[in-house]
Amino acid sequence: MNGLRSVTLWTFDIKETESFYKDILGLNTLMNHEKNILHIGDANLAPGTRLIFKQYSGDSDQLDTHFHGIALRVPTDYALYEYKQQFDDHKVKYESVQQLNGKHLFKFYDNNGHALHLISDEQNSGVPLGTAYDGGPISPIHQIQGIGPVMVKSPETQATGSLLNNIFELQLFAEYKTIDDESAIVFKVGAGGNGGELHLIDYPDAIESLNPPIERVAISIDDIDHFEKIVNHVKEIEMEHHIIQHEAGLISLYVRDLTGIIITITYDTVN
Repeated sequence: MNGLRSVTLWTFDIKETESFYKDILGLNTLMNHEKNILHIGDANLAPGTRLIFKQYSGDSDQLDTHFHGIALRVPTDYALYEYKQQFDDHKVKYESVQQLNGKHLFKFYDNNGHALHLISDEQNSGVPLGTAYDGGPISPIHQIQGIGPVMVKSPETQATGSLLNNIFELQLFAEYKTIDDESAIVFKVGAGGNGGELHLIDYPDAIESLNPPIERVAISIDDIDHFEKIVNHVKEIEMEHHIIQHEAGLISLYVRDLTGIIITITYDTVN
């Protein structure tokens, strides 16, 4: 496993979302106007740095999310304070700085109400950061350069954990309690660290998924034998799945978890 690849989320207003992530967070953005999809990431929109937003036009009263939180990686502890100043200037609400596995982070919400965290890579090792984007309001030395950890809610932690550990072969790495005393299981992806951790958070209620589903977490892998082993295992247990060949050197396996979230394994020899 190389690490986390991307996270896909819904948005009520795709243009407002582009403005939030570009003009406030200072990230690189690319809009696909034909499909109404927004790509966000580092200078190269590289895997491991990507957030993808799809326009949602349904009833907002019944909207729920499978994500407990998505962390965005900055190089240093000081970068957290640079972003706090930026948030103060733009009236973005945020919470106090906490620690997660010895790394400083704080929680905030985007224009859609998605819970995000800024997390420092100062004490981090494992999956490396991406490339800073120098076209925004934040100095490149403080810029967000990656995603992770990604924290997923599940009312079926045993089933979801079995999928991640036994079928996708993610390493069961640690357990902890969240600030709200929720049980959390950490799965290591690739080299691990902030960009290589998927956290499964025990959630008491069923999650209402969108139809068609939008939310997705994607993982990169560069070993074709490992990829084929995962695909064969999914087929053996007759689990519903889809395989999409994108272009030369890039193929993805899509599986929908029991809770409704889509988990993707992408074999990638390009990036």
